[in-house]
Amino acid sequence: MAAIPRNELRFYSYKNERERIVVDTTQLTDIKRKRKFLFAEILAFLLISVQLALYVFMWLHLLRDPSIKGMDFISFYTAGRIARQSNYHLLFDLDTQRTVQTSILTTDIFAGGVNLSQHPPYIAPLLSLLAIDDFVHSYILWTLVRLVVMVACGELIRHFLIHSGWDSFSALLGTLGSLCFFPFFLGLLGGQDTAFIMLGLLLWMFGMLEVNEIRAGFGLALASLSPLVAGALGLPLLATGRKASIWFILAMLLLVLYSLSLIGFQGGKDFIGLLHLSSQGEGLGLNQPAMYNLLGFLLRNFPDLSKQVSRLISWGAFITSITFIIFWWNKRKNLRVEHLGIAVVLNIFTLPHLHAHGLSYLLLPLLGMVTILYKRGFKTSALILIPVISTILLFSAFMISSINYALYYLLMSVLFGGLWISLRNSC
Repeated sequence: MAAIPRNELRFYSYKNERERIVVDTTQLTDIKRKRKFLFAEILAFLLISVQLALYVFMWLHLLRDPSIKGMDFISFYTAGRIARQSNYHLLFDLDTQRTVQTSILTTDIFAGGVNLSQHPPYIAPLLSLLAIDDFVHSYILWTLVRLVVMVACGELIRHFLIHSGWDSFSALLGTLGSLCFFPFFLGLLGGQDTAFIMLGLLLWMFGMLEVNEIRAGFGLALASLSPLVAGALGLPLLATGRKASIWFILAMLLLVLYSLSLIGFQGGKDFIGLLHLSSQGEGLGLNQPAMYNLLGFLLRNFPDLSKQVSRLISWGAFITSITFIIFWWNKRKNLRVEHLGIAVVLNIFTLPHLHAHGLSYLLLPLLGMVTILYKRGFKTSALILIPVISTILLFSAFMISSINYALYYLLMSVLFGGLWISLRNSC
């Protein structure tokens, strides 16, 4: 056999060496990427652990704090006590609400003498089962019920992340990070029904993305525990002829009929009257200047502007945002996570009524953002984004409260801009 020339031997040697270097470089890059992702997993786990520890401490501390009776839970307890006496027709009677709360509070801590209880009547039967004589024990029972609902939220989130390409362990961490989102905990701590509304919104969003109209429609109906939130998302569904709107209307009709069977037509009139009263924002535990929406921004930063003008601007922006979403969605047959996330951000900012627990709903566009990052190869960023944001919000609330409002407005702006850029780049 003929010998291979020396120059060809050098060539083959150089070629093999270059291929080996390329392989080694690729392997080194993979190792670095895996180490970086492992660091992200550890960081996410640590942040979640710290948050959970602080949340448990805060909740246990609240049980021994007299201020628990001045939190929003008292409005749910009020509805439960009235319903427990089978006085459903008096659920929205202010004098009856004031009587219940006077028996709990030793001093008049609410302007107007009452923390307005204006929750849709169909939740009253559940509240009646929990509104036992002992206020604190009732709060504990209500917390346990909402923790079960949060577990259901977590299972929906985990399924969504796995369906979006996340591995099982990352999906579990992503789920835990989502459930520990600081505003979500504030809803739990304050005794709000945020967990139920979140469950409905998650069913709505995931149902829309998976083209499951029944799930989306019924989920949004569950979110009607916050009528403004459900209405702001339901109107665009109806106006753009989405099939989910049919199921939403059907579910809402059933809830309305059930509610009327509980409270009667006069009770329905009282309910509408309370909704109108709350829109005025004067006293009754409403505290509009402390809100995190456009209205709160105007009242805090433009004190010379009359409250009536600020409310008019707020409602105008709210209607404008819904109108924009209708025209925007109407041009698209299929809605992406960006379309839904941007709609949620717009509605949250312009909602006429939004306290800190309502910021929980920013979790929906955040989930959209992390799934986009994960699909585009930014797995480390996707894994730590929500825990990092939540930790910053948690510590800023107690250590740098002066920037608390600014952080949430910044978060809304970044989510809106990030989802919009993602949508434009994918076109």
